[in-house]
Amino acid sequence: MREFSLRSFHCAAIVCLLCLLVTNPLFAIEGVSVTRITAENWDSVVPDGKEVDAIHGDLILKNRHVTAVIAQPLATRNANMTVREVGGCLIDYTTTSFPNDQLSAYYPGSRVYPFRSWTVLNSAEEKVDLNNESSIEDEVALEIQVTAAPAENRAELVVCYRLEADSQYLQVQHIYRNPGKADVEITLSDDLRFDTGKEDAHKSPNGQSELLHLDDRFWGQTYGIASSGRTVTSRSDSRLTVARYGRGSRQADLVLKSGEQYSFVVHLYVAGNLCSVEATHMEMTSEKEAAPCTVTVIAGGSRLPNARLELTRQNEYAGTLWTDGSGRVDQKLIPGEYQISVSYLGIPVLKSFNASVREGNNIFDLEVPFQTGTLEVQITDEANAPIPCKVELIRKGEKTQLDMGPETATTRVKNLLYLVNGRDRILLPTGDYEAIVSHGPEFDALFLDVTIRHDEMASLTGTLQHSVQTPGWVSTEFHSHSSPSGDNTGHQLGRVLNLVCEHLEFAPCTEHNRIDTYEPHIQALNIADRLATCTGMELTGSPLPLNHQNVFPLIRKPGEQDGGGPVTDVSPETQIQRVALWDNRSEKLVQQNHPDIGWLFYDKDGNGELDEGFSESFPFIHAMEIHPLTSVLEFDAETNSESHVTKNRIFNWLQLLNQGFRITGVVNTDAHYNYHGSGGLRNWVKSSTDDPSKIETMEMVRETKAGHVIMSNGPYLSVSANTISSDRQYLPGDDLSCPDGKVTLNIQVQCPNWFDIDRVFVLVNGEHDSSLDFNRADHPRMFHDGVIKFEKGVTHYLESDAHLIVVAAGEKSKLGPVLGPGWGEQQPIAISNPIFIDVGSDGFQANGNLLDDGLPVKGD
Repeated sequence: MREFSLRSFHCAAIVCLLCLLVTNPLFAIEGVSVTRITAENWDSVVPDGKEVDAIHGDLILKNRHVTAVIAQPLATRNANMTVREVGGCLIDYTTTSFPNDQLSAYYPGSRVYPFRSWTVLNSAEEKVDLNNESSIEDEVALEIQVTAAPAENRAELVVCYRLEADSQYLQVQHIYRNPGKADVEITLSDDLRFDTGKEDAHKSPNGQSELLHLDDRFWGQTYGIASSGRTVTSRSDSRLTVARYGRGSRQADLVLKSGEQYSFVVHLYVAGNLCSVEATHMEMTSEKEAAPCTVTVIAGGSRLPNARLELTRQNEYAGTLWTDGSGRVDQKLIPGEYQISVSYLGIPVLKSFNASVREGNNIFDLEVPFQTGTLEVQITDEANAPIPCKVELIRKGEKTQLDMGPETATTRVKNLLYLVNGRDRILLPTGDYEAIVSHGPEFDALFLDVTIRHDEMASLTGTLQHSVQTPGWVSTEFHSHSSPSGDNTGHQLGRVLNLVCEHLEFAPCTEHNRIDTYEPHIQALNIADRLATCTGMELTGSPLPLNHQNVFPLIRKPGEQDGGGPVTDVSPETQIQRVALWDNRSEKLVQQNHPDIGWLFYDKDGNGELDEGFSESFPFIHAMEIHPLTSVLEFDAETNSESHVTKNRIFNWLQLLNQGFRITGVVNTDAHYNYHGSGGLRNWVKSSTDDPSKIETMEMVRETKAGHVIMSNGPYLSVSANTISSDRQYLPGDDLSCPDGKVTLNIQVQCPNWFDIDRVFVLVNGEHDSSLDFNRADHPRMFHDGVIKFEKGVTHYLESDAHLIVVAAGEKSKLGPVLGPGWGEQQPIAISNPIFIDVGSDGFQANGNLLDDGLPVKGD
């Protein structure tokens, strides 16, 4: 089902389009236009869509039917981290009425030919200069020609993107020329980057077809590729599709002799669904017309909106349609015999309905044995005000669960509702449901039963109690992703909804290799009082996984390549210094993401032998990811050199601390998709305000650098230390002068009603101390059953300097269903950053202890 937000998106698109038709002549197109994107016209000309990658300097070719963005032909032009070298390529393509780009890139010539120049021609084949005018129009046609110069064993390729005034497709002519003396081989092929790994999408099966299709059924954008008089041979994986127009084999399709040229034309279609693409293709290539059809789905005597209709013709997939708010869909179809299956929210409704589509009007009424009722959701906080929340709807006693949208969706993701104001109204299949309502680990969850009856309204109401109190600390997520990163297709709006519904209060935008922002989504959702943010990025280069650095804040330059951010480097030392010194050496937080600690610090050449590591990086690393947190339970006091601890970042981080490295430990989800994506890990950071609207980015940066951070997948851990001679409370990251070595740790652990902890222990210089290890079975009086699970002042005597880290864990429990099937399988756990105890008041000295193990090398 295309979720409510998508319908809203379409409605908003119509409103915006109507406004632009009135206010902007570029949108009142009778013919066709070419527009060079500038800062001045950006808002009015760049199309919308989850995969839009246009920047300043690109060209937009547009008529009233389709809009195409051609990337400027530069060697440095990349769409995003994984869609690279797109100069001269088609990078955004969508319908003009409902802009909704889902194409990453179309590479004419299959990325063999580097395009480095372009020309714009009008219908009289005259060159047009766009240096003085940012836009031109033509009543007949316009053409953008991009050229790849010839090289040894390679022909010249001129690609002509031509759009005629009333054409519903883009013509792409490929002209191969051989100006050299030697013969050159030519392969007639294109590449298309269209990611489907987590999408509800369909690609033409590998093999031959007259019309190759790439169909995103959920987001409602379909691409078709055809070449007159040719079959298309395709080969696809979840990302790339290779289209061959010749032999369809690994051999070259033709040989160009000196002075020869060869050309052919590809038609690129775009529409809201495959049925429309097929209808347009048939009408453009034959004298036949598609037949108007009306299909109505009636369930339990009422029309069923948002029903999904999947069509097959001659046992082959022929498209997916969705009924509108009145339970009806109007669609032109190629005449033929169809089988229609119907589903609703992932629940099968009708296995097969035979429909004979003939010339003229076709009307089909599908009465299905299916009943629905309405669920009204209204969740509030303790002040009876709306509150963001996540609602999971579980069908009791049913194997088939709701599937309201793919993991890339926004407000409705599989069986989850992400509700920015705690409210929704949704038509559901009848039956009994369990609803799990949550707002992160500071709030008790609601576990409610609700029954949906046919044609009745059921209410899901409740109050989320803010049971866990965290004064002076805010919940943060420093590392997550969405579609602009290029390694996933999760909608960025969905990421922001994830964050706010999971009660993250500060989250920088950290897309791969692009300085980006969440601000437009925060403003659209009106949640600036709940979620603070800033611009940043994750700079991701080779070697992997070592060369990943999260950095914020950074200055974003809208419309520039990579948002104006730095580029990667093959040297981790050069890369981290580059990004650390970016923006004229401005202050920022540099976080090493998912590091191989042994490789980074002790084994630069990766040969398994100790060396100086990437030592020039060390001064620039402020924080480092050390998850998974549960790995702290995998080693204990019995660890020795005969039982080498490997692939345990926390253990290796403890070794680093003992060697004198003061790097703040952090944890982050690195979330890429929106189904229980954010919320499984968080950092509580010391803050002067508990109001997200007043959070200052630089305070988050400085408090994190200072180590004032508690890492957690749920439990809230409060830790401070003091001496007998002073009541001042020292926090994680602080240095405490303790002349007599007698220190008191004040520990409190809070949990909401949906998980528990049963063990609290302290690591002294990374080692377990049995006198500082408490569990519920052996120390029942120290643990409680309320919100506060543990509260104790623990006094300990130290003979020498030591850093103290407190761990709270639920060894015998799991986080459970509130966090979904992934995060929910973890044991609850929280870990403080170290407090450094200076015994003797002569300055803290790291003890150099290797924890009965050797220093790590690559892979440890």
